[in-house]
Amino acid sequence: DGPSGLSGDSYAPGVSEEEQVSILKKREDQRCHAEASGGSGNGARIDAYFRVKLLLRYFAHLANVGIVSSEEHGEMSLLGALEMLAEGASRAASSAGEGGGRDEKSRALARASRLLASLVLSTLPFLLQGSDTVNNAAARHRIAEMVEALENNVVGPSSHYSSDYDPGCGPESILLKGELDDAPVGTMEEDDDSEDEDDDDDDDDQPAPCADTLQDLLRTVRKLISAHNEGALPSSITRFALLDDAPWMALTVDSPEGGMETEGTTEKVPMSYEGEPLMLDLVGGDENRCRSIPYLMSIENYVGSEGEMVELRCGSLDGIVYGRLSIFDAPPDPDDDDDEEETKETNPNLESYVKTYSLVDRFFLSDAVRDVLTCHRPMVSDAGAERNTAKEVAEQVWAISHLFRPPSDVAIVAETVGDDAEGSTIPPNDNKLELASKGIEYGIIETLLSLIVQCTPTGCSMPSSSPINQHLYLSRVLLELTKLKPSLMPQAIVLATSDMFQDFLPSLTPSARDNLGKWLAFHLANTEYQWPKAYWDHWTPYAATAVGRNSRGEFIRVALHSMAASSSEGAVTVVEECLPPGSMLVPAVFLNHQEGATVAEEETTNMEKDMINRLWSTSEDPDTIRQYIISDELTESHGDSGIMENVDNSMFHPSVWWRARLATRALFYPVKRESLRMARVTEKAWKARSNSPADGGDGDNEGAVTDGSMDDSEVDETEDLFADVSDAISRFKPVLLAALARDADAYDSIASGKIDDDQLLLAGEVAILRETGNILPNWDLVTRGALVECLMKNKIVSPMSVVRWALAENGDDSAAKIQAHWWKYASLAFLHALRQACSSFEASKTDLGGGIGMIIDDSQNADEDPAETAVLRLDEALKSTVPILRYVTERVCQILAASSSEKKIPLEGADVVEGMKRLLRAILFHFYSIILGGTIGGSVLTASNIQKGFTSMDADGEKLAALCLDAVGTCKGEQGKKLLRSLSLTVEKIML
Repeated sequence: DGPSGLSGDSYAPGVSEEEQVSILKKREDQRCHAEASGGSGNGARIDAYFRVKLLLRYFAHLANVGIVSSEEHGEMSLLGALEMLAEGASRAASSAGEGGGRDEKSRALARASRLLASLVLSTLPFLLQGSDTVNNAAARHRIAEMVEALENNVVGPSSHYSSDYDPGCGPESILLKGELDDAPVGTMEEDDDSEDEDDDDDDDDQPAPCADTLQDLLRTVRKLISAHNEGALPSSITRFALLDDAPWMALTVDSPEGGMETEGTTEKVPMSYEGEPLMLDLVGGDENRCRSIPYLMSIENYVGSEGEMVELRCGSLDGIVYGRLSIFDAPPDPDDDDDEEETKETNPNLESYVKTYSLVDRFFLSDAVRDVLTCHRPMVSDAGAERNTAKEVAEQVWAISHLFRPPSDVAIVAETVGDDAEGSTIPPNDNKLELASKGIEYGIIETLLSLIVQCTPTGCSMPSSSPINQHLYLSRVLLELTKLKPSLMPQAIVLATSDMFQDFLPSLTPSARDNLGKWLAFHLANTEYQWPKAYWDHWTPYAATAVGRNSRGEFIRVALHSMAASSSEGAVTVVEECLPPGSMLVPAVFLNHQEGATVAEEETTNMEKDMINRLWSTSEDPDTIRQYIISDELTESHGDSGIMENVDNSMFHPSVWWRARLATRALFYPVKRESLRMARVTEKAWKARSNSPADGGDGDNEGAVTDGSMDDSEVDETEDLFADVSDAISRFKPVLLAALARDADAYDSIASGKIDDDQLLLAGEVAILRETGNILPNWDLVTRGALVECLMKNKIVSPMSVVRWALAENGDDSAAKIQAHWWKYASLAFLHALRQACSSFEASKTDLGGGIGMIIDDSQNADEDPAETAVLRLDEALKSTVPILRYVTERVCQILAASSSEKKIPLEGADVVEGMKRLLRAILFHFYSIILGGTIGGSVLTASNIQKGFTSMDADGEKLAALCLDAVGTCKGEQGKKLLRSLSLTVEKIML
């Protein structure tokens, strides 16, 4: 019925078919949910797309030799079938435009139009090679009209096509609409561009000419057709051999005329097909077995069999359309001779890639790599047999190098290969194969890194959006390529990383930057941390600066933190095996939390030691400790410490919540002890390596850990730290809650005016979370997230307080402490709130008051309407989560409105905007997976019901976008206004 989410489902109502219809609808809902939410469920739809794509390509090859009708049999020919798909795409796009994209039907039609356009455009390059097409003016005219229609109605600028990867405003963008304002003091590399910033601002308002692979495909087809119309074959402007090559082209048969014999052999001629061409039936005969194409050809006027209803489902283009990122220089313009000598003689392979691979070549190379990654991805069959490995995928990727011909330009050949012994500039035959693939490793790495940066971020409580949009899979393939070609890939990886560090990091979105840093960490950890020392020395000032955060410094921190998190010895492994001796990255990245730890140690008074002893040594009864934490005795011991610092008498000041903070530090003492021990051992390892004579030190290793191992006197190998703390949280929950309530009462008694009790308790919960975050090192995000989740599960903190903590709520519009991963905690809070609401709803339906009533037969529930139950369940879920969503939107707008940056994007602004995009997608995934995938009424609701639910709660895309636009009037800086406007467009696009 159609590839990757394009399906026309029909059913005829009737009593005899009711059960079958119900089963089919349930299966389709589950399939639609899997597509919308991503993950492995989307793989079946993407596989269907690729089967159709490769089948049409095969038909094009067959049409070129006459086996399949190319154009003379109308709609039953390949060209006729492509025209039908193109017309269906144009009609779907037109209908989607009339709907304004404000309902599920119009959005599905828009996605379907792009999917069909992708199929048509990806087939045309292979059809252009046939003699029927080359010699037939009518066929060439039909192809040109087909492409023009797709450009005008579906993909091109005149079609109002809006790419999901448009810089800044695209929901899936990997580039910002400008650069971050993040140059640290002491680096003058950006000063040269300051004079052109005003001109750059004008360019920022223009969309990227080629933001995704669909736009790149259209551009490529346009260039091939242009060359075709000028009388040249597409092979004259591309080295990609598959366009005019096929396996049977090497097959020969005896000449039908007998031919001349040479030494007893008969003359051979190429094999040809003399039979009647095969015709293609796209619709499926008179029965119309394919419902989607006839529906798209008529849409509103579609008339099927009696009583038939059709619903088009195309929920996602993930895995079909990708963002486009060009890391290396574009091919030189033949008419521009400036700066051609810049990279000459520095790296022959890179120079060969830049000069001999045109934009058309690069598209086909990247497209082939993506095809291989999808079609050869590792899978496990139903029988448990493994198919393909990362090593086998890497071998298939490298085999793409055999699909390119040597460059035909004699001047380029002379530059890249050199003269032969006789002085000729034409390379000998034995060098042609090497020349054909020379520099291709840079194109492969460019493609893989562009895919890696747009992967679904890790730790966000949602799966990857497509089978190959997985960070670990792509990282493993690139690692295997390094092992497969050790003389080529490592150098190319270093140069690609260097180029991205210098040229792209200030323009990458925070998620893309994090993905790149985590990939580098994975790669180094699996290649024995081999990385040039000069790069670490060059990178150090960005991460070690005291001026503030910057994009390059954040990238370095993510890479080092990820390496530490992947090692059982934490940062010690990074210090001893990765970084150069005495690197200042160690104190800047791994020991910066020690400053906070030192303060905590200084505050470890007898009162805190007593609390730790009560909780962890004497194992006192929780009720006894609860009485102690709220006692006047403890109040007298504390005195007036910190109260005078709270000049504004703010409920967010730490001194207000001293009991809750004290109980939190005591409760998490094992975690604090371990983090301090890790810091000490890391510092000792750093000093030991700095002073090691082998590393250029003076040999003074006094007090240092010489072998880099942990201090065994402080380590209990049988201790399960997280399990112990989790049990303690559950056991001593009354202690924390009592401390929180006592602090709230104390503040309420001295505060002026009426205090909102709910807001006061939220401020206290935020204080607990802030104290929890301060205990852990910055790189241990996994443990921090696990502890936050544990606090929510025990109902010590609420999801709303987690969101306020993640967004650094201090009663003002400050964004100084917001980090790029704030939205992951917010996503975790939404997930918990949603699950809690659904669990409470289901419990309320079965709770009969306890006792003997629990065993009473509640058979009357069998008569309940499943649709009504599902709607009530959705209602409860919305009531618990929409207030959080509205708060996040308002807080993000508040932060952006407070930004005063005029020319460049503030780092915190990019963090909150990108985080908001990711959070909205995560929220929709949580709703689809829990509400649509729930056991009660899940099959009777659709995505449209969820969207209508948000609308009824004033939390749909239009209402949230209005909040963003309202904040523009109060914004202090020009960049803040731009971010708010782009966020409003993105929010409306995601949530509609």
